[in-house]
Amino acid sequence: MTTVDITILSWDRLEDTKAAIASALTQTGVELRVIVVDQGSKPESLNQLRAFCRQYPNVDLVCNVNNLGVPGGRNQAAFQGNGDYIVALDNDAEFIDERQIANAVEIMERQRDLAAIGFRILRFGTRCEDLSSWSYTQNAHEWGEKPFYTTHFVGAGHMIRRSVFDQVNGYDDSLFFLQEEAELSRKLINCGYKIRYSPEVVIGHKVAAERRVNWNGPRWRFHVRNRFYMDVKFRTPFASLCLGTMLTLYKGFRAGLILDSTIGFMQGLGMLPQAIASWKLPGVASTPASKAYIASCSQNKGVSRWSRIRHRFKKAGVAPGQQAAESK
Repeated sequence: MTTVDITILSWDRLEDTKAAIASALTQTGVELRVIVVDQGSKPESLNQLRAFCRQYPNVDLVCNVNNLGVPGGRNQAAFQGNGDYIVALDNDAEFIDERQIANAVEIMERQRDLAAIGFRILRFGTRCEDLSSWSYTQNAHEWGEKPFYTTHFVGAGHMIRRSVFDQVNGYDDSLFFLQEEAELSRKLINCGYKIRYSPEVVIGHKVAAERRVNWNGPRWRFHVRNRFYMDVKFRTPFASLCLGTMLTLYKGFRAGLILDSTIGFMQGLGMLPQAIASWKLPGVASTPASKAYIASCSQNKGVSRWSRIRHRFKKAGVAPGQQAAESK
C-alpha cells in the first residue's frame, strides 16, 4: 500500500490543530503517518496537544522551543518520515472527506512526471474559493474547478513526491517565511518535473486573519529580502533583477514601508554569499527544458516585452497585500 506522511505545523490554535490532525487520520486507501511539528505554542496548549497526539500510534509530535519558520518546520516534519509522498496541511484546514489523499495519490501515480500537486482550497464550510490562498495567475472564479499546469503550489494544502523532495534537499529553510513554495517548486521544475493544480483534491481552510503576519511590518521585510535572494539564487538576468528590485522597493516606499523595505533589501544583500554558493546545489540551475516549461505556464505568452514591463510598473503601484485580491 502507498505510504503517505501528512505534515502539520502548529502554533497555538489548539482546537483547530486537533481538528486538522483528526481530519488527516480519517483518510483511507493509503498507509498514513501524521507528523506534527509545534513551533512554540503556549505551555498549556502544548500539554493538551501532547495528550491528544498520544492517543494515536501513527501520530508523531515534535516540539520546538523556537519557531524554525515555515520551510524549516516543513523540512523537519518531512525528514521525520519516509512515506512515498509528503502532504502538507495547514493547522487551520481539514480535508472535505476521507478520500482526498487517495485522490491525490491516484493523480501522482498516474502521472509520474509530476513532482507536486496543489489542492483546491475552499473557505471552510462553503463551496467558495479561499481567495487568500489563491496565488496563481489564473482567475480563481474561472479556474478553481479546472486542473492546470503551473510553476508553483500553494502551501496550505499540497502533495510532493518524496523521491524528488529528497533529491533537492527539501525547502531552503533560510527563507523562514514567504516564497518557500516558489523556491522548492523552481528546483522541482529544474529537475525535469511538472507541478499541477489539482482541484480533484479539496480542503476547507479556516482563514485566520489574526494569525497572518501583517504586510506593514515583518511580512514585507521578508518579502523584499527573499525576493532579492531568490533572484540571485536562480540567476535572474541582471537587468530583470535590477528592475524587479527597484519596483519592489518603489512599492514599499510608496506604501510608507520605507524602513522595512530598506532593512529587507540590506538583509538580502547580506545573503548574497549564500545565494551564490547555492548555484551548485541540486535543482538550482535552470535547463532549456525547465525554461520551456515555465514559459508554457506563463500568462504572458504572445505579450510583447514592453507590455510586460508596463504591467510590472502598474503592479508596483498597488499597495502590498491588495494586488492578489484585486486580481481575483
